[in-house]
Amino acid sequence: MEVQVQRTLVMPPPPAPSTEVPLTVFDLAAPTYHVTVLFAFSPPNPTSQALLDALAATLPRFPLLTAARLDRGGPGAARPCHVTGAGGAGALVVEASVPSSALSDHLPLEPSPGLALLHPEVARGAAPHVLMLQINRFACGGVVLASSAHHQAADGHSMTTFLHAWADAVRDLNVGRAPVPYGPDALVPRRPPRCEFNHRGAEFLPLSSSREDKPPAEADDHHVDHSEIANILLHYTSEFVAELKRRVHGRYTTFETVSAHVWQKITIARGLDLADDGATRTSIRVAVNGRGRLAGTGALPAEGFFGNVVLTATSGARAADLASGTLADAAALVRAGIRAVDGRYFQSFVDFGALHGGGVEELEPACADEAGVLSPDVEADSWLHLDLHRLDFGCGGRLVGFLPGKVPQDGVVVLMPSLRKVGGVDVFVALWEKHARELNAIAYPMD
Repeated sequence: MEVQVQRTLVMPPPPAPSTEVPLTVFDLAAPTYHVTVLFAFSPPNPTSQALLDALAATLPRFPLLTAARLDRGGPGAARPCHVTGAGGAGALVVEASVPSSALSDHLPLEPSPGLALLHPEVARGAAPHVLMLQINRFACGGVVLASSAHHQAADGHSMTTFLHAWADAVRDLNVGRAPVPYGPDALVPRRPPRCEFNHRGAEFLPLSSSREDKPPAEADDHHVDHSEIANILLHYTSEFVAELKRRVHGRYTTFETVSAHVWQKITIARGLDLADDGATRTSIRVAVNGRGRLAGTGALPAEGFFGNVVLTATSGARAADLASGTLADAAALVRAGIRAVDGRYFQSFVDFGALHGGGVEELEPACADEAGVLSPDVEADSWLHLDLHRLDFGCGGRLVGFLPGKVPQDGVVVLMPSLRKVGGVDVFVALWEKHARELNAIAYPMD
């Protein structure tokens, strides 16, 4: 694929005084990298100028997306923050063309090395911009829009809100002008705050622990080159998903059922059910959106919240038990983990932030998202209800595919509604290439 960059520009932050906005306790627990998503639209599509004009009108509602990141670091240092207003870094926008091929030549959209040309290069921890966009226009008039946003500024729900606001602005719909509430001041703890759960140990390391305490030799046994992490896409038709749900007697959601199936298959593909007599523990960690759980509590603004409101639910089992057990057993584990992270748990976490998140104490995330490190676990995310698949920039163009960018972390799984004519669920998987080949071979048999 030949991609020619036409121009690169920076959309400036809104004309407001520089303001330091500390990271919220949810932001501090979030991954410290950009998340890239690619959206493919069949022609006809809006002009690049129409997209840019709408973007300029939309960004002031989301000040964190044009902010600069300030990471002070060090024990006892003030909490990292975003600098909004005049001190912001702006949003990077790249306009590019793909003159030698039609969009249809690259559909259905699936992981491939060429996709890296369709989004700005994202070096972990080095990108100065919170938001980076690339507009790729194909010879046929099709467009691939790539969005890369730093996870400590926005979760999937927040980015969906932004993207739909941008699309509405392109279509001249009334999108409002007031900024969506953001930052720690928008999170309201109970009075007095009270922690009911051990968030040091779950979301953050205990004060007496450090990731540096781990012996280097232990980590080295599990490192592989980033290039050895393969990204693949599994497609489960509507009929396949219906049969999976029939096998669990219709008791579990699509996400619980399909993620349980994939968890079992990845465990087998890794050979964990046979190694050490199957005694290895494997976990599935699920990203849980707390907005619904906190609704009506007053912890979040009624008009919405832009940022992170996500915590991780964890379920585990012996690899041998998981692989030999029924799909219903695995789905029950997934559900139990998700339900444990309920509204009470989220409110306790908000209160924990009020008590411990002011920068006096070091808050180091308990789970490090390291690239190229082999893991016995699975990290599952659901995009099934994010409404990304309903994104519409107008002019008659239709969203015909969307996909995460390259993920170099072993065990990442993303469930998405399939845009293929047969419907169903697409499952993006990042896995060590040896295990990925095995997973491709066993992903569809149900027994």
